[in-house]
Amino acid sequence: MKRIKLLVGGLELRGTLDGSPLAEKVWKLLPYETDGESWGREVYFPVRLKAENVAPVVTVKVGDIAYWPDGPDLCVFFGPTPKSVDAQPVALSPVTVIGSFECNPADFARIEHRRRGIPVRVERDSTGAAEP
Repeated sequence: MKRIKLLVGGLELRGTLDGSPLAEKVWKLLPYETDGESWGREVYFPVRLKAENVAPVVTVKVGDIAYWPDGPDLCVFFGPTPKSVDAQPVALSPVTVIGSFECNPADFARIEHRRRGIPVRVERDSTGAAEP
């Protein structure tokens, strides 16, 4: 597993990518900076990666990081989305979960929204070496 730092609309989060080949492809793109958008309590942002949806799911957990091939985008889930029927996040269409971040769902309210989107930066954590 590899540690990452996510800067989402001025909010700093720490996360971990799993050991999957898809997560490794994302790791190789870092650092990565772009503008994101929100959909319910999800922030998604474009990623320069075209890959298959290797383990597609629609229902995810709060704190999940997922790859959405339809964008292609990376998605970070803070809570319910417009497709949710309860507090469980539900993606618009199938995603592959590639990691998770340390999340307090209330943090979503602290994200700075700007006219041109939500500024997002994903980078290797300073302790981002592979973990045992």
